[in-house]
Amino acid sequence: MLRAGWATLVLLPLAELMALTVRFDTKSLVQTNGGWSELIARAPQSIRLVLVVVGAILLCGGSRLLGDLIRLIAQPDSARRRGLYVVAHLAALAGFTGLTALVMEHGVGDSAHGTGWIVAWLAAGLTSLILWGAALASPALWRPLFRRHAGALLAGAAVGLAAWAAGTVTGQWWRPLARLTFLLVQGFLSLVCREVVCHPAEFLIGTPAFTVEIAPACSGYEGIGLIWVFLGAYLWLFRRSLRFPGALWLLPLGTVLIWLANAARIAALILIGAWGSPAVAVGGFHSQAGGLAFNLVGLGLVALAHRSRFFAFVDADAENGPQTTNPTAAYLVPLLTIVATAMIGAACSSGFDWSYPLRVLAVGGVLWSFRRSYAGLKWTWSWPAVAIGTGVFLLWMVLEPVSASDDAPNTLTMGLAALPKGWAVVWVAFRVIGSVVTVPLAEELAFRGYLTRRLITADFQEAPLGRFSWWSFLASSILFGMLHGRWLAGTLAGMLYALALYRRRNLTDAVMAHATTNALIAVYVLATETWSLWL
Repeated sequence: MLRAGWATLVLLPLAELMALTVRFDTKSLVQTNGGWSELIARAPQSIRLVLVVVGAILLCGGSRLLGDLIRLIAQPDSARRRGLYVVAHLAALAGFTGLTALVMEHGVGDSAHGTGWIVAWLAAGLTSLILWGAALASPALWRPLFRRHAGALLAGAAVGLAAWAAGTVTGQWWRPLARLTFLLVQGFLSLVCREVVCHPAEFLIGTPAFTVEIAPACSGYEGIGLIWVFLGAYLWLFRRSLRFPGALWLLPLGTVLIWLANAARIAALILIGAWGSPAVAVGGFHSQAGGLAFNLVGLGLVALAHRSRFFAFVDADAENGPQTTNPTAAYLVPLLTIVATAMIGAACSSGFDWSYPLRVLAVGGVLWSFRRSYAGLKWTWSWPAVAIGTGVFLLWMVLEPVSASDDAPNTLTMGLAALPKGWAVVWVAFRVIGSVVTVPLAEELAFRGYLTRRLITADFQEAPLGRFSWWSFLASSILFGMLHGRWLAGTLAGMLYALALYRRRNLTDAVMAHATTNALIAVYVLATETWSLWL
């Protein structure tokens, strides 16, 4: 069972980080020329570096490190001692906050005694962090943990730093990759166009009617990096069912395919702009086609690997036996349908997704086709689940304030205005139905129904619904936040929906909480026309 005190201590630095990022903005320091201010402006990058390193350490240490860490925190300790450390931590944090204001807003970092101020600022932050760790567990207990997992800690730090460095270095590949991509796009276009406009020095290519510039992000290095991460994770998670070294050929195969797909995407974008709609080409297609190509290549290679004896151990009897419903598909296909139809709809539009009703119908059809797989779910009313959903709504509104510069209202208002009045009403009705019915069902089936159990055991059906583990709780919630593009609000929402599941070990409680949140957001959107909340 979760203990409120430990949960509060674990979440405390997250809340403090949120408050600090809201209070202070380093963007104002970006334009400075040298000095400490320029280094301070890069503070958000150091936070991301720390997150990458911590993630790599947990992956290298595995369940053993995580288990030891949880047992360390769960050690019985004096409430008075913990309280003293918490008070000391908050005092150090107050000092750090005051010094941050001086360094960032009053420019003392670049004064005559700037180095001293910066050292004091860093020391206050480090002291606050150490005192927080002491509040979690006695300092004497941390030392054996570090000694026991020294190898994993060093390996994880090395892997995290290497991953960070690789992400920086791959940015230098764009010029040679851009030249190769340029030539390949030119070859694709020459197959269907009589005249191709080429300016290699400026990386401009297209037709007399529509040309584009192959920018660094379009050269292909980002897609190659993503496919390496995806396939690397796949090779690790399914290492017991894959044949090595043959399975390692997936990496060069994926590299070539994703690069070819990127070139084909650019060629298709040019043709859409020249022969169809330039607005669609530079709008929806430009932003979504890369994701579609990545999914096709990544999932296609996974499907190939599972069916090829060169890459994996294939059970011939199971392959030729009677086909039965795949239990994993029942939990994941509805969400995958949402993702696929959303990407296709966005790729075929210039901003307003007119095809949203088709998405709702597609997901509804998938849920209906798997209805027998959901027969064991207990559909009962739960006021606590409604309360959790209401709390998530309030949390979402606090953490995701509407930006005054947000152009979402214009996009949706103009899109709805372009539709006949009757169809506009139908679109809004389907948007509400999707938010309140199909989206909560699909996302809760995938995250709380499947992922929280899959992270506990390879055969997720062996783990009963509502079985708790710190690893599955945190990882599924973080992935839920990443899916929604609002990492903090989404992660906290995922945690609360998981708590709704754990309370009665009933998946429908999580669905009800999620539906309550989305229903309240829909009411708020329609009442205030705050359309950006529907993105």
